[in-house]
Amino acid sequence: MPSSTISKRLFVFDFDWTLIEADSDLWVAETLAPDLAKQQEDHIGKIVWTELQDLLLQRLFERGITQQDLEKTLRNIPFTPEIIAALRLMKSQGAELCIISDANTFYIEYILKAHGLEGIFSKIITNPAHFDTHGRLHVKRFHGLDKEPHNCPLPCQPNLCKGQELQKLMDTQTWDQVIYMGDSTNDFCPSTRLQSSRDVVLARADLLLEKHIKLHLDMVKAQVIYWQSPADVLAITQTLLNVPASSSSATIAAGKPVAISSIHQVPVSV
Repeated sequence: MPSSTISKRLFVFDFDWTLIEADSDLWVAETLAPDLAKQQEDHIGKIVWTELQDLLLQRLFERGITQQDLEKTLRNIPFTPEIIAALRLMKSQGAELCIISDANTFYIEYILKAHGLEGIFSKIITNPAHFDTHGRLHVKRFHGLDKEPHNCPLPCQPNLCKGQELQKLMDTQTWDQVIYMGDSTNDFCPSTRLQSSRDVVLARADLLLEKHIKLHLDMVKAQVIYWQSPADVLAITQTLLNVPASSSSATIAAGKPVAISSIHQVPVSV
């Protein structure tokens, strides 16, 4: 479908290693307490990630780490100009933007605010976080223990089935095109929810989402485009929105328009 005929477009993003060039949970741990980050490795796969992060935050609090320390650390996470430009271009063209992430509300909202992106996303679906009266940050599961298990048969974490949440967004209205962008195992489930050949999965190349897609090509109905760098994302955005790089306000200041010729596009047949 030509871009000019698409009036209702939904972009949905993972956060870590998709919008930002890091894993926000690991960045905080490795920056503020490398020894605790090392200890975490022994518990991966044994404790649900959300509970593991809440335990880490308790240990950081006991060491005197404050909200201001966390904010300073989060401000230093790489959020590239190309990704920011792509997001602003999407918004300027009338698209709706949402995030579905296994991070937490405080990390995501603070990072977005630090880069002037507050308000650009209509919905952020992630694990809830809050500071108590003592200044300790708590993180809880999005899909809490008080709810029935989501029972997703695909490789989703117990605290969040991204596919179910993407489906809810898709069901709010009829979309001309849905684009999902991610990098890891828990991004495979939402990738299978896109049912139209007009829809697009933007999968980060050489990571686990690409591996799962290639192992289960029959489960992905959308077009698949593999990208490696933030510059690729900007180029893909300009192409999807039919906005010439030379005239786009998203072109990076003092830089050259990025090319899309090297990006690998795979149309997946039913």
